[in-house]
Amino acid sequence: MGFSKTGFKYFNKYCIGKFGPEMGNQIFMAAEEKLAEMINEADYRNNKYIRWHMDTNMLPTIAMYLVLKKFDVTADKAYDVTSEVLQIACRKIQRKNQFIGRLPLGYYLFKIFCKSIIAKQYPKEGWDIQWIKYDENEIHFDMKSCIYLEITQKYNCPEICPLFCANDDITLAGYKPAIVFERTETIGRGQNICDFHFKNKKSIN
Repeated sequence: MGFSKTGFKYFNKYCIGKFGPEMGNQIFMAAEEKLAEMINEADYRNNKYIRWHMDTNMLPTIAMYLVLKKFDVTADKAYDVTSEVLQIACRKIQRKNQFIGRLPLGYYLFKIFCKSIIAKQYPKEGWDIQWIKYDENEIHFDMKSCIYLEITQKYNCPEICPLFCANDDITLAGYKPAIVFERTETIGRGQNICDFHFKNKKSIN
């Protein structure tokens, strides 16, 4: 499995545009090799959604970051480039979320499916989730542990975990105006929990 089967199918083209054909292709091929190595040793905890997170998002991001640092790219530049690559994918998801955000009853539609989707796509094998509020005004849950931090720590790059937090900030902003997403803490940024608040815009008004 390579980048063509992840959320970053455009990574090769991006590298060539950013670093030129020679270096861009070298970075891409090295990242492909690194990703294959990481997938080969991955522990998916017998859960297909953990595998989905790791194969399509987590491991490709870590692979590109670690490889960028090995080339003639400073750590800060590697971080910024990785952030740029992630934001391209996030903007696409944000645009998809805008469909619900523009619906007059978008919050209520979101509320119908929210719990089941979170339970399925963020299983207990990777996250410890506590539901705080679930009514017509607000959906609020806290994540008290997160596999994204665990895996970045495993590969000695916890400094990029905030990039995954930023992914949420971008993609979930797509639910506006019907749903207002707010968060004050994230584990990846050094706090104890990730607090997710989805507020009904009509209630705020």
